Order: sequence, then structure tokens, then C-alpha cells
Amino acid sequence: MTQVGKNIKKIRNVRSLSQQAFADLFELTRGNISSYEEFRAEPKIEVIVRIAKYFGIPLADFIEKDLSVNELLHYNAELVLETEKLKIAQQLQKIPYIPALYINDYVEHYKDDSFFSQLPYIVVPSSSKLKLLALEVENQESMPEGFNFHNGDILVMEIVEKENIHRIVEKLGIMIDAGGMKTGIYKEKEGKLSLSLNEWVEYPFVMDTDAQYWVLRALYSKNL
Repeated sequence: MTQVGKNIKKIRNVRSLSQQAFADLFELTRGNISSYEEFRAEPKIEVIVRIAKYFGIPLADFIEKDLSVNELLHYNAELVLETEKLKIAQQLQKIPYIPALYINDYVEHYKDDSFFSQLPYIVVPSSSKLKLLALEVENQESMPEGFNFHNGDILVMEIVEKENIHRIVEKLGIMIDAGGMKTGIYKEKEGKLSLSLNEWVEYPFVMDTDAQYWVLRALYSKNL
């Protein structure tokens, strides 16, 4: 049995695509995608080739490897969490950029809008109506397991609001409050969200507080 079904499901989660939306990209049905993900059927080889090519994944990796989220992020050399429609549209936004040198200043002034006006900015393609922020990766050890970023990579983060809270589960997140900055994966258990660094360390997710929550929207990697 191949790893195609597992990888299709992970791609959908990374790209925030429903089974129907994914099926529409390849002239398939939602039932086809469901059967692949539940290992009740395998796609035809021509379908596998089309999917791998579309998402820029080496064919052997797509078939044989249980791909990690981090690997899926790095296969596409552009902003890798944007949909193909967004890439074509090329709607450009200027967003604040926080170099590693300024991370501590950001944590200290995260509620001060005037701080952001003094920051440099980068231009990214995005149609998001929510606030975006670019952070330079400085300390890989602070990242949750499975995310092997490199120092100097740039994470484009989107603020978590009620409008996008439904699509943050299993994605990389950052929480900032008076206690500092925490990173992790957003997890949902018994209807409650948390930010999980690993199986031992979790931070509660409480929207109506002074804390700010961000979710990974895209990645620029210096190694791509």
C-alpha cells in the first residue's frame, strides 16, 4: 500500500482545502478523495502524477514517504500555504517584518500599534483581510517537533480572529502575552483549543484575553 492517501489528507490540511475543493482541482469526486484517504482505494497512476506535479512534490516521495508537514511546506518554492488561485491573483500586501534581532522588542511592545509603524516591511502576495506579520526564525529549538525550519527563514503569520479560528487546527501557531512568546501546534480536544509545544507542554487558547495568537500562513525559506 502506498502513502498517497495519507499525503493527500496532509496536503488538504496544509492548504486548507475541503475534500470537495481538492477533488475539483483534478476532476475527481469528493467520494474519490474520501476513499483514498481511508485506504479503500488507490488513485490511478495518472492521477497520482497529476497531484504530485501540481503541488511540486517528487513522485517517489509522494508515493513512498509519509510526508511531514514541514516537508510539504518546503516542496513549493513560493509562499507555500497560499492557494493556487491566490498565487495567480498576485494581490500584494506590505506587512511588518520583525528580524530576529527585534523579537524581544516585539514581545515587549506587541500591543503597541506605533511599534509596528517603525518596523521594516516585506511585500507578499496575499488576499487575507486579517493582520499579517513576518517573523525571522532565530532559534530552531523553540519550534515544535516536526517543524525543522532554518535560522533566517521567514514565517508569514496571520492573526487569529473569529473569522479564521475554524482553520487553525494542526497548524503552527504563536502566542504572545506578558509571559513572552510561545510556539506550538494548535490542537483541539473535547471542543477546546490549545497550543501544544510537545506531548508534555500545552498552553490554553483563550481568545478574549490580552494574549495575541497567530497562525502560520506562509513560509519563505532561504534553502529553497
